[in-house]
Amino acid sequence: MQPTTASGSALIVEDPMIRRFVGGILKREGYVVVEAELEEAMRTLRDAPGAVSLLITNAPASFFQFAETLPLIYVAASPDPVLAKRFRRCRTLRKPFRPGDLVACAAELAPPVHG
Repeated sequence: MQPTTASGSALIVEDPMIRRFVGGILKREGYVVVEAELEEAMRTLRDAPGAVSLLITNAPASFFQFAETLPLIYVAASPDPVLAKRFRRCRTLRKPFRPGDLVACAAELAPPVHG
């Protein structure tokens, strides 16, 4: 079981424009959002296990070592179902997607912390 401080924290590893878009949506829904490049994200996941409750990326292959423990939202124009299946808990979003679809996937995998 993850500590309650991890609930609702989303790590977004994507193109800067997508990170800002996705991060803005999730912040409004009560998520703690961390936007990162790949190297920084890997360091965070290795050094602070449990500090992140949801990963959002277009490069899931980079995160296979966390596939059993970290829920994933895989965003891509053409998501590869083989990559998605490697994760125990995964939802895919095909770009472009609606904000409501992102929120529904995030809430299913890792509900936000409110107040």
